[in-house]
Amino acid sequence: MKKLKGITLTLVCISIFIAAVSCESTDCPINNVVYSTYGFYAATDEGESKIQVLDTLTVTAAGTDSILINRLVRGSEVELPVSYSAATDTLIFHFTDTVGRTRRDTIWIDKENIPHYESPTCPASMFHHVTAVRWTRLLVDSVSIVNPNINYNVSENFKIYFRNGN
Repeated sequence: MKKLKGITLTLVCISIFIAAVSCESTDCPINNVVYSTYGFYAATDEGESKIQVLDTLTVTAAGTDSILINRLVRGSEVELPVSYSAATDTLIFHFTDTVGRTRRDTIWIDKENIPHYESPTCPASMFHHVTAVRWTRLLVDSVSIVNPNINYNVSENFKIYFRNGN
């Protein structure tokens, strides 16, 4: 009987130890930067059509030396990181055609930053809620918000519509 109580006590202690260790070993995200997705579109008689950008596209973050996308050709969408704590992200889209002429459009994304905690042992991630979007109109005709919530779930957040004939 004493042996059975000893074995039971040992099993209980092992179970408590395993439970305690498993609570402390939360898998924290390796990269806590979230990305927004921009799809490229053109207006058609039927509504809209997803397109590929024929010019070479480079995307930079204003006020930094960061190149977010470098010389993308024939892309129909891009995923761009969202700043951790700035209230507005300013993205510059550089379009370079086959003769070397570069034209630029700027897109401003106004957002609320929402701290997200996986567990007390992990550093906070920052999710975002887009409140407004503005843009210049050289090649870009309009930008619409498809999904204002930017988090770990990858989905199209913005549709960029281009002017016809450019």
